Amino acid sequence: MSYLYDEVTAEEHSNLAAHLAVCPDCKSRIDDWRVAWTNLDAWQLPAKRPGAAPARPLVRWAAAAALVLGLGFGVGRLASAPVNADKVRAAIEPKIRQELRQEFAEMLRHELDRAASATLAASGDQTRNVLSDYIKAVESKRAQDNQAIYAALDKLESQRIADLLSLKKDVDTVAVLTDAGLRQLANYTQPANFANSPQN
Repeated sequence: MSYLYDEVTAEEHSNLAAHLAVCPDCKSRIDDWRVAWTNLDAWQLPAKRPGAAPARPLVRWAAAAALVLGLGFGVGRLASAPVNADKVRAAIEPKIRQELRQEFAEMLRHELDRAASATLAASGDQTRNVLSDYIKAVESKRAQDNQAIYAALDKLESQRIADLLSLKKDVDTVAVLTDAGLRQLANYTQPANFANSPQN
């Protein structure tokens, strides 16, 4: 990490660069760290809403800064000889960086969880709206189908009534004609010449 942050001497830098040229494992690890570093540098926090409470990471950063100052002050007071600032920094910097990385990872996880929850809620609302529209369309189609069925039934009923009236008229006509024919038969008289025929 010191190599990545350019915190090594020129000699250490050239030695590490020479090692990376012949060691694919270390080179791969450095490349992965560079990609992660680039991605983290490119990532932007969303704008804070006005009036929101200060985020937890700021409190922890402040605590880490206070810890660094306290340790520096304590070491300075206890040491009888002048303190080497580079040594103190080298002693506490890895821990602070590790804490900051953990805090950043936790904040990133929290933001991802929040974004996932918001996406799920939005998709749930959209699904409900689509289902509501579908139900309305199905009900409208059902009402149209019912109207078409009732209209067809009404037409069939009207046709049936018209057929019955036509049949009744035909039956009445047959009855009238039959009655007239029977009356003519009842009034029929035998001709006179038929009564005197030799066969009688």
